[in-house]
Amino acid sequence: MSKPVTAVAHRGDPYRARENTLSSIRSALERGADAVEIDVRVTRDGVPVLLHDATLDRLWGHDLRLDRLTHQELTELTAGGVPTLREALLAAGAHRVMVDLPGLSPPSPIAAIRTVPARTPSPRSARRWNGGRTRSRSMSGSPGTGCRSCCTTPRWTGCGVMTCGWTGSPTRS
Repeated sequence: MSKPVTAVAHRGDPYRARENTLSSIRSALERGADAVEIDVRVTRDGVPVLLHDATLDRLWGHDLRLDRLTHQELTELTAGGVPTLREALLAAGAHRVMVDLPGLSPPSPIAAIRTVPARTPSPRSARRWNGGRTRSRSMSGSPGTGCRSCCTTPRWTGCGVMTCGWTGSPTRS
């Protein structure tokens, strides 16, 4: 019996839309991706947003560090093009989302976790998603909000990828 393969769209569909944007996420899911991987960083005022790089230079043409901008300043500079984590999770709907936290250290991940819906994977399915080679760590940001983080490489507290916003089996039935 063959093992099912899960197609994860890295940063959405960067061939049709700018990476880590709502358009990119929607395009990837419309074209058949099982899940999307997004990168989350935190603005100076603690808002988790989708951006892989530490600066806006490569994607948005501004040589400015994200962690030095407020969410309002970021919105003005990018005409609202950099979505929040909450907006991305809403765009993904019932689809699975893998959240990478590049360069974050406490307390920044807590801000990201607090925006995640209460739907969380079970520890068993979280380990299956990562081939059983990862550690998982349960975290909670506020009442009614939860997230389970899983990692394949150490980052903060030993976790580099946070899987959230999905329930059930890590592969399609």
